[in-house]
Amino acid sequence: MDYLYYQRIIYFMDIVKASGETELFSEEKLCTSLRRAGAPDDVVHKVCGLVEQNVHQGTTTEQIAKKAQHYLKRENILFAARYNLKKGIMELGPSGFYFEEYVAAILKEYGYAVKVGKIIRGKCLAHEIDILAEKDNKHYIIELKYHNSRGKKTDVQVAMYTYARLLDIAAAHKEFEDKRHIAWVITNTKFTKNAKIYASCMGMELTGWRHPDVGNLETLITDKSLYPVTVLPSANIFVKEQFAAHNLMFVRDILVFSDNDLQHTFGFKPILAKKLLEEAYSLV
Repeated sequence: MDYLYYQRIIYFMDIVKASGETELFSEEKLCTSLRRAGAPDDVVHKVCGLVEQNVHQGTTTEQIAKKAQHYLKRENILFAARYNLKKGIMELGPSGFYFEEYVAAILKEYGYAVKVGKIIRGKCLAHEIDILAEKDNKHYIIELKYHNSRGKKTDVQVAMYTYARLLDIAAAHKEFEDKRHIAWVITNTKFTKNAKIYASCMGMELTGWRHPDVGNLETLITDKSLYPVTVLPSANIFVKEQFAAHNLMFVRDILVFSDNDLQHTFGFKPILAKKLLEEAYSLV
């Protein structure tokens, strides 16, 4: 097939998003996602071209992401792991980890004092708070919204609910008076437009995928290499379960082990143990 003719066809291909909606395939959107993973232009163009050859009417965005991950892995493990970050976070729950623990560990790295799963008495009700955090004389009531599939957004009801809980708790605790207390919602996906509008109006913090522009969940992870072990390309279900059982959450946590240690402690085969360490060193 003539290449220019092929290009014209593929630009009018409808693909299916995780939400079930359809949209026209966009080469630029695909290439941009690869650049965000740190891939240089030559790798971006090569992988985009390979993935495009697999796109047809009705291809899902998940299928496209899997193909991109496959070809990136051939080029560079670091790019592949970064590209797989969002999916890796979604695999925390099924792998035996808890999103609360992961987010709490990230916040600690940024200087927050944190407490997970505390019950706090309010003026009207008692509230189980996902994470209580303090930093720079600011007190945060944090609500976490974890999604294990693409296409789901955190809506305004979550923001409103979190802010109402903060008001009830603050009204019952005199010790809050000498601190600025803030409602904060953290999610592993995106926020709806109304959620952003409400949070901005009420002085809340929202942290999600690519929101805000500075300090979003993606950059909080990549800036300090706080990658979850679920992003490692060679980490199969057995590997993830073993790491969860031993409370190894960050990729960097496995660097204290030699390949022999991984074999004896976790029961990994020699080739797998070697690959995991090579990938971990490349990423961290």
